Amino acid sequence: MLAVVPYLVVGILAAFGVGFEWGQWTRLVPELVLCAVFAAWVLVFRTLRRPWADRPGAIAVFMTGLIGLNLALVLLDGWFGFLAIATFTFAYSVVPWPAELFAVGATAAVAGLAQGSGFSRDARGIVAVAFVVLLNVAIMAGMSWGLRLAERVTQREGAEAERTRLAGDIHDTLAQNFAGIVTQLQAADEAADEAGRQRHTASALDLARDGLAEARRSVQALRPPALEGARLPEAIDNVARRWSARTGVPVEVSTTGSERALETEADVALLRTAQEALTNVERHAAAERVRLTLCYEPRGARLEVRDDGKGFDAAPVPGGADGDGYGLIAMRERLESLAGRLVIESRPGHGTAILAEVPG
Repeated sequence: MLAVVPYLVVGILAAFGVGFEWGQWTRLVPELVLCAVFAAWVLVFRTLRRPWADRPGAIAVFMTGLIGLNLALVLLDGWFGFLAIATFTFAYSVVPWPAELFAVGATAAVAGLAQGSGFSRDARGIVAVAFVVLLNVAIMAGMSWGLRLAERVTQREGAEAERTRLAGDIHDTLAQNFAGIVTQLQAADEAADEAGRQRHTASALDLARDGLAEARRSVQALRPPALEGARLPEAIDNVARRWSARTGVPVEVSTTGSERALETEADVALLRTAQEALTNVERHAAAERVRLTLCYEPRGARLEVRDDGKGFDAAPVPGGADGDGYGLIAMRERLESLAGRLVIESRPGHGTAILAEVPG
């Protein structure tokens, strides 16, 4: 959407203007110039992906210029209200909450002015235009609010599913271990001889050790040790460096965008994805170089892991030697539980790219 729609819409509108206003140069030339500026504005701020493009100040400048250009075109001719399709796309996707409401509301006002461009300029026409503008703002801002609430509900449902999983783990492991310890200690207390007492006591100790190991595993599943006392970029960098030192495969790690705190579950999901992806590279890729890029964006974060290894057919999920599907299924399920996604790009002989995205 962000790569194609803006250029497609402005191109169609420019062609429409050429077809219907050819010869009316005082109108056509400014329209074509503003369309070209609109496309160049999107190219510089978004398509070229400059390192500063995701900073709040740059996003504010980008959206202000985009809405201003859209307004100028609408004042020239009402059909440029269709350009709001592209402007809305950016307002909903690149502007962080709650500033998104202002960007969406301003774009909706421009769309409302375009819809009311054919009204008369008397008092009744002005009131009608104002009503249309307010209606547009209310509907589109309400949609923005609704989408935000839907994201939060999805995240809560993912958290509930994780709590349910942990409750199952506790029931299946820790609770059973504790019950076994009590049983063995009771048997030791009732044993007829010292040998029986020692045997039951040793069994209780074994169960206690198993329970302690399970407790540690559950805690690490919530927040891996690599994240204790370290931010996500540092944790990923540390994991990558240790992996590179062990395997001898060079790793390049970089972070772009304005770093900010994510939910603990999101940090864990991205770190686990990095670890699993590096494990797959070591086991299956025969790569000579790996690159990890952590990108902070207004609506979340994404992690890209690319290698120059032998690749695979990404259409069906491949099965590893141990049948785990290279861990891709587990990676995808963890991300989707947070309303994120996993994208895999690979083909034999051309390496593999894994993209993990989480909202935030």
